[in-house]
Amino acid sequence: MIYFFWICLLVLLGLLTVTLFTNKHYPWIPVAMVVAGSGAVIAVAGLLLTHFFKQIEFLQPWAFLLLILPVLFVAVRVTGDALFTRQIPYPLTHLQIEQASLRALLTKWLPLALYTLCLAILITALARPVRVDRTTLPPTEGIDILLLMDVSASMQKQDFYPSRFVAAQKTALDFISKRFTDRIGVVAFAKVALLQAPLTLDHEALQEYISSLYLGMVDPNFTAIGDGLAVAANHLKDSKAKSKVIILLTDGDSNAGTIEPLMAAKAAAAYGIRVYTIGTASPPGQNPYANAEDEINEGLLLEIATTTGGKFYRAKNEAELTQIYNTINELEKTAFTPTATVHRADAYQPLLLLAFLLLAAGLVLEKIFLIKVP
Repeated sequence: MIYFFWICLLVLLGLLTVTLFTNKHYPWIPVAMVVAGSGAVIAVAGLLLTHFFKQIEFLQPWAFLLLILPVLFVAVRVTGDALFTRQIPYPLTHLQIEQASLRALLTKWLPLALYTLCLAILITALARPVRVDRTTLPPTEGIDILLLMDVSASMQKQDFYPSRFVAAQKTALDFISKRFTDRIGVVAFAKVALLQAPLTLDHEALQEYISSLYLGMVDPNFTAIGDGLAVAANHLKDSKAKSKVIILLTDGDSNAGTIEPLMAAKAAAAYGIRVYTIGTASPPGQNPYANAEDEINEGLLLEIATTTGGKFYRAKNEAELTQIYNTINELEKTAFTPTATVHRADAYQPLLLLAFLLLAAGLVLEKIFLIKVP
């Protein structure tokens, strides 16, 4: 609609230009000044209106058809002056050189331009502009995911670049960035397990929490997989989400804690929680940092995943770890239909004020400053 408004204003300017330049009474210098001034006013008005109409909708757009009225108004005034103005004959008028001054041009055209612009803005207000504010709402049902991350001392080993733990952080952050409709939380575990971030849709804050994790934040000399799994399952058990998932990432075997890993897995399965397990360490033959005491217990991780209906993955490097997270991302898809609330607020009041000011300015100029004396 704003483009239609622009076209109408330019048509009016073109009509004014043609009329003035084809009238022998008006010398070209004042005419050029009037046309340039009118063009500048239209340009400024157009820029202001373009800014005003951002995020604006019109509830009655049919009203813009009435913009033909300002055009007809100017056309009637331009062509009808000669028909409705009484001519008084004076002797010897043929000897007078008829030229109009700049004041005469302003007297004739400036109030007309202001009235015309006022009428156009009133028509725009009649179209009932409203400012629209749309807010996208998160889904009421989605997937709740808890990332169960190993922060034991063995995660500092460098068979992953620059270390297993940093690689796990990076891939977890990338995974979170792809799950913008799901609630995600974080549990860190070593000898004990701690809930670091509850389930949340504030993924920015969650990513900051994960970035702030560090090795040794809990006693790093042992790995309590069962306790970590139990803490994560306890946090998820009351969730109303249609799907509940734990992603357990570790590089060792369970050698601490009060809860057996398989008992925790059975409890998770009873609450309808799937557990995806990821072993993140290179095989002993390819890993110069490996030793017997921290070798991954693949059988345990596979049994945990199988018990809960999940899957076990072995990552030998960061690229494989990234691919595993991508695979889990594909397996746990969330059907999401965006919903939005729309708030509309009337925005015609500034237009009415502007139209009133233009009308007042036209009347003041015509009746006081640019008054015509017969």
